[in-house]
Amino acid sequence: MSTDLYGVRVLSVDPGELRVDFRVFVVYYDTAYRHHMPPPDDPGFFFFLLWEAPRLAPLKEGPQDGMPDIDSMLDFGWTERNAHRYVSRVERTADRNHPPTEEQWERLHDFYYERDGGWKDEDLLVSFDYRVHVTDRRWLEPLRAGDAWGTTMFRLNSDTWTAEDAPHIPDLSAPAVKLHPFASASGDFACEALSRAEFSDDGRYLAVCTEGNRVWVYDTADWTETAHVHAGGEWIVPVLMWVPGRHVLTLKTHPTPEDDMLPAQWAFDVDALEVVDAPFQEGHRRSPDGAHRILRNGAGEGGFDLVGEGKQADRRISHAGRWDPIQCHAFSGDGTRLFLGAQQNLYVVDPATAEVADAVPDASARLFDLASSPDGAYLAVASYTRRHYLGLGPDRPHELCVWRMSDKEVIAGRQLDSYVGELAWSPDGRWLAALLEPTGDGFHTGRTELAVFRMGPTRT
Repeated sequence: MSTDLYGVRVLSVDPGELRVDFRVFVVYYDTAYRHHMPPPDDPGFFFFLLWEAPRLAPLKEGPQDGMPDIDSMLDFGWTERNAHRYVSRVERTADRNHPPTEEQWERLHDFYYERDGGWKDEDLLVSFDYRVHVTDRRWLEPLRAGDAWGTTMFRLNSDTWTAEDAPHIPDLSAPAVKLHPFASASGDFACEALSRAEFSDDGRYLAVCTEGNRVWVYDTADWTETAHVHAGGEWIVPVLMWVPGRHVLTLKTHPTPEDDMLPAQWAFDVDALEVVDAPFQEGHRRSPDGAHRILRNGAGEGGFDLVGEGKQADRRISHAGRWDPIQCHAFSGDGTRLFLGAQQNLYVVDPATAEVADAVPDASARLFDLASSPDGAYLAVASYTRRHYLGLGPDRPHELCVWRMSDKEVIAGRQLDSYVGELAWSPDGRWLAALLEPTGDGFHTGRTELAVFRMGPTRT
């Protein structure tokens, strides 16, 4: 017998309003470690409930009219992508015994099974009430108030973006443009990969570079290659940065707190297609208006200082008050927010005060890179995958997600078959660029793909 994870009861059905109310009980626990299944706040989970309900009814065999077959439903990636066709919205309306008290944990068992439409100790079980809105009254026809069953289904990670979000977030269903910069280069690409990507302040150009100081520049109007040059061999772990307000690209060695050398950089005028002199571009990253820059500080938190302008002193950012080294960072396009991603935690800093204004603890099992929308309302995040149930194998490719910062929700995601080396969101809000690095034998062999996503996903 399979182990049920949740118990489900239909509370009410309203075909006219295209909605059904469920009570979902947690029926699988690890009482020794005080762990239980999470709230299944996902359209894909309820899509699966609607699909499996007719199969539990007497004298009903085969798929309900309009519902997919079993092979499709057990392809959980397909279920996630198509849940919106059946479930339009999920609202959690009540919680019970969440989380359990210590006294409740002492009384709970590890397993519970449905018997005659109920579960032992229902008043003790963790449970959640949901109002589920569907797209067609046909999906509600098999359901009656009081129906109850156990399910082995678990929470998926379906997209939950709304029509209000859509114009402002990238369509992750497929890249609008795929570029392969190394195709225009020659030579030995052993250990070579694209490592940095930066849009010019006006969004006109996108520049990328490798650890070996190869540089490509693309015109975002038609994604043609504008320049392909080599910046020389003296830059170690290069940092790519545009001169504020100009189409002049700079490259320099990755700065460290111990640097006491005179500033040095390579500069290239993209409009004139020539190497030029330019003001030294300090720091690891700057805001699009050039008003704020960050430089790693070597202090006890693994974080950054905001670089002072002129005679102003650098300002220390105390993001955690403890060792929590920053792995990735991005300014919002308007320069009002600085996002700092540690391995698992996200910090939102006000550059005007150098103070942490917001934080998302345990944001991900691992954050690899991030990029901000122009107003900071959304983040594109490359992270350790949430989708272990897809059977991704030992290479553990990354997941590309969109976070809505108003409620800290992941509202869109795309499971990749590659790693993400860098993300860049254009200051004009039109494009999200991602450097996608192959796993396995293709890793760091000159095969990095530059994928560009346009804004505006649609429900198709």
